[in-house]
Amino acid sequence: MDDQQRLYDLRRMQTLATGLLVLAGIVFVLASIWRDAAPWVPFVRAFAEAAMVGAFADWFAVTALFRHPLGLPIPHTAIVPARKANIAAGFGRFIETNFLNPDQIIAWIRRHDPVSRLAHWLRDPKRGEQVADVAVEALGGLLRVVDDDDVSQALARGLSQRLETIPAAPLAGRLLGVLVAGGRQRDALMQLVNLLAEVIASNEKEIRRRIAGELPAWVPRIVDQRIYERLLEGIQRLLRELREDPDHPLYQQFTALIDRWIVDLQFDPQVQQQGEALKREVLAHPVVRELAQASWRDLKLTLLSQSVSPSSPLRRSITEAIARFADLLEHDPEWRAKVEHWLAAAVAALVRRYGHAIGEFVTQTVNGWDTAEVTRKIELQFGRDLQFIRINGTIVGGLVGLMIYSVSLLFT
Repeated sequence: MDDQQRLYDLRRMQTLATGLLVLAGIVFVLASIWRDAAPWVPFVRAFAEAAMVGAFADWFAVTALFRHPLGLPIPHTAIVPARKANIAAGFGRFIETNFLNPDQIIAWIRRHDPVSRLAHWLRDPKRGEQVADVAVEALGGLLRVVDDDDVSQALARGLSQRLETIPAAPLAGRLLGVLVAGGRQRDALMQLVNLLAEVIASNEKEIRRRIAGELPAWVPRIVDQRIYERLLEGIQRLLRELREDPDHPLYQQFTALIDRWIVDLQFDPQVQQQGEALKREVLAHPVVRELAQASWRDLKLTLLSQSVSPSSPLRRSITEAIARFADLLEHDPEWRAKVEHWLAAAVAALVRRYGHAIGEFVTQTVNGWDTAEVTRKIELQFGRDLQFIRINGTIVGGLVGLMIYSVSLLFT
């Protein structure tokens, strides 16, 4: 109901209450003029007289709530304007105590079982699609407004802080232990030799230049090419031998080397110090920030492209996840109880943390309103019902006056 309708209802009830007062006055005047016209006229006059008294008294009481009756500054009138601050504080405390009570909210949650209702609501495929659309659009909007530099810096800082807490050498030792336990030494050695061959083959000019720089000036220039070719042929020959001979001696040497590394990395303090120094040097290198920037940029572009497509895999994944979650809540009592417990605990925590702040917000909001506006709002909200006090006062006052007059006749 809007304020215009409330104002109309208030005016209508005020007219009715005032009309009864006027009617009582007219009846009183007529009964006074023709007092002796009939035996029952004095009874009517007594009723009308008392009705006017009750009507005036209740009019004064109702009017005194919102303004000074007849504009006279009578004490304890215009109560609402004079006590706006107390009303605002009381209203805020009322909201905080009665509507933001954690125990009552938890009891309401358990009584109405919102988790089952949520599960039933989410089971509708259209609901799941709507939730997925909202989630994806919200994600897209968030990605468009965030500062990429701030996010990448936060990622780099978080990565560095996390890695700083992890001992580098023992971790490397455990990884090598996993390699040995899985029997992957042969594959690892093959990959290393193959990588070495590829590096030599792809850097021929640089390697030959360095070889030529180490040779005496009188050595023919063709020698550096021969040395490079012999080096490349030796690596390729070793690679073929490793492929053909599963028991090649280099495998055993490589395994022994790894075993020694595993022990040193996990138990040698000097090796561990060297590992920590190397880790700090790597973390301080600009490549860490560049890696974070590139990772965030790729992730953001991927998510943005997913958010604008109505049939993107991201939307489908969210929709399917919502459907599975709804099915889990609907058919698994244990999960439903857990979610209800989490919901109740989360709401209770929020209420305990922010309930007082909400009450203070309500108090400050009401205090910030203009006094006349507060009075008008309260009168529009409750004024119509208060007019029934005037109506009842007129009728009850008249009946009491009639009863008093009737009783008085017994003693005269």
